[in-house]
Amino acid sequence: MSRAVGRASFGVALAVLGLVACGNPPTGIAYVHERYRSAADTARASEAFHAKEHHGDDVVFRTQEKSREGYYFYVQLDQVPPPDGRLILEVVREENRPPVRFDFSLKLLPRGWFGELVIGLTGQDAGPSTWRPVAWRLSVTDAQGKALATRQSFLWGTRRDLGVR
Repeated sequence: MSRAVGRASFGVALAVLGLVACGNPPTGIAYVHERYRSAADTARASEAFHAKEHHGDDVVFRTQEKSREGYYFYVQLDQVPPPDGRLILEVVREENRPPVRFDFSLKLLPRGWFGELVIGLTGQDAGPSTWRPVAWRLSVTDAQGKALATRQSFLWGTRRDLGVR
């Protein structure tokens, strides 16, 4: 009798896992890591031999192109966006302030398994080295602005924003 109960319990557990997995579609964004980087942190060894900056397999976006020091988001997508897709980063810099929006084209995508989209809030957008965003949301959209994938920090949304009623 206990063997039958064990098998039934196992079957129920598998069914529940299957339903949970079906109820949570992939986000399209595998991960987002964030941290502050100095100008020296962003330099690569190859730059000692070459005059121009080389990003390897990564695609790097900076809000102030000539500045390297800043707050960076390292993003890997788990779905290929459309060629006319956009990468939208919204950042709440201070409490009780509206988010600041940054918009980047996804015409170039990272190469290989380890390539990342690297978004740097640099120059005046970076703030001091101790600054951290209050909240952020990263979205991949199509040309019409429809969100295809979204990832956000814990403090970004309200229950209504998250679609919870």
